[in-house]
Amino acid sequence: MITSFPAPWRIVEIPNGFAVEDATGKQIGVLYGRAPDAAGHTGIMTMDEARQMAIDFASLPELFKRDETTVADAMIENVKAAKRNK
Repeated sequence: MITSFPAPWRIVEIPNGFAVEDATGKQIGVLYGRAPDAAGHTGIMTMDEARQMAIDFASLPELFKRDETTVADAMIENVKAAKRNK
């Protein structure tokens, strides 16, 4: 079964982190962070790092759309070039 996560994706602040939801409100990712002054927690993202990861994650649909357009444009150019070279 293929599941679709319609864009746009949005970031929702939750206790100790951020969630990313699709356009229907379905939660598709959770990123947790800690307070920057929390001692002894190595290897755990800070809240700022978790926020940036959520921003990057939520921008994936736009990045994929951009890549699809670029690939489609390149394919069209290749077909045009092949027709010119016949």
